[in-house]
Amino acid sequence: MPKSNAQQRALIVGAGIAGLTSAWWLERAGWDVSVVEKAPSFRAGGYMIDFFGPGHEVARRMGLLPALEARRAPISSVTSVDSSGRRRAEISAAAYEAVADGVISLLRGDLASVIRDDLRASISYGTTVSAVFDDGRVTFPDGSSDEFDLVVGADGVHSRVRELVFGPSPSFVRYLGHHTAAFSVRDAELSARIGHRYQMLTVPHRMIGCYAVRDGAMAALMLYRSASPELPADPAAALRERFGDLGWVAPALLSVVPKDVYYDEVSQVDMPVWHRGKIVLVGDACGAVSLFAGHGASLAMTGACVLAEELTAGAEGAFERYQGRMKPAVEHTQEFGRRFIGWMAPSSAWRITLRDMVLRLSGLPVVRKLIRGSVAPDVDGVLTPA
Repeated sequence: MPKSNAQQRALIVGAGIAGLTSAWWLERAGWDVSVVEKAPSFRAGGYMIDFFGPGHEVARRMGLLPALEARRAPISSVTSVDSSGRRRAEISAAAYEAVADGVISLLRGDLASVIRDDLRASISYGTTVSAVFDDGRVTFPDGSSDEFDLVVGADGVHSRVRELVFGPSPSFVRYLGHHTAAFSVRDAELSARIGHRYQMLTVPHRMIGCYAVRDGAMAALMLYRSASPELPADPAAALRERFGDLGWVAPALLSVVPKDVYYDEVSQVDMPVWHRGKIVLVGDACGAVSLFAGHGASLAMTGACVLAEELTAGAEGAFERYQGRMKPAVEHTQEFGRRFIGWMAPSSAWRITLRDMVLRLSGLPVVRKLIRGSVAPDVDGVLTPA
């Protein structure tokens, strides 16, 4: 970044993967960075992500790969089980890594923690913005205001910045017909029962996935079909109602769902323009690809890196160049995610059987190629050579 930008001030709204990575790149480009996050504290844990693709290259450029490798989850396989917990099909970790080159499986919160620990900027938790203006003026909930040279909305699929600057979310959000929940619990017995495998029980329109993490803890992901995007007043009760008839570890899981369980609709964000004035959106705020697509963390980190690159190349037209590089990759991944619904949340018993058959044959090169086409959208070419 030219020396004239050394004192320019940036406000980043949201301290998730997109916001933290944006802060990392901008502060190293000479910006004075402030970060605000509406959550009262850092959000640890979360669901397991398979981290690879362009985000993996961004993490390498940031020097974070050794720390991420240290957080790698020791997953030996992905296993489909029946309602009694018996194995139906399995793909080994070695086969999966051959499909997803360079993949690191880890908790979303562990990825965020590694980025946060390498930041110099401080994060103000428990606050967000109440007004944002095109010229960079911002008002906060306590009535105070400030002015910035850049405001980055990195506050997720339900972005407050997007709503304030571009209007109500429904015009940009595409609901994909499912609700999801994720949580982790410390239960040594349940963790040992699951072991270091990603195990999933799938019935038509419903899925439970479990995996052991560190120190006798385990994490769970639940997904189910819902005609309405409206979220329940009591998420834990909604999960008990939806999954209470299932076997395997479902009863044990439903008995320990925490009150602060992560629960949300599964949606994508599709916007024609990601910027206005001094305001720009990054990550899920402008291009959520959904749980079905995966790769959200990878694209969030990539978008943050690309934005910083374009600002460094020259402020004039930087936002347009950033969007021009990122939007095709986002749209491609979103399309992939819509196709992937049938793999992750099959609508019928025969579709579940077909998916499990593919997993059982995953040792064959031709099947691995098929699986790669099912789990890894092609987003190469977004990043410039290092």
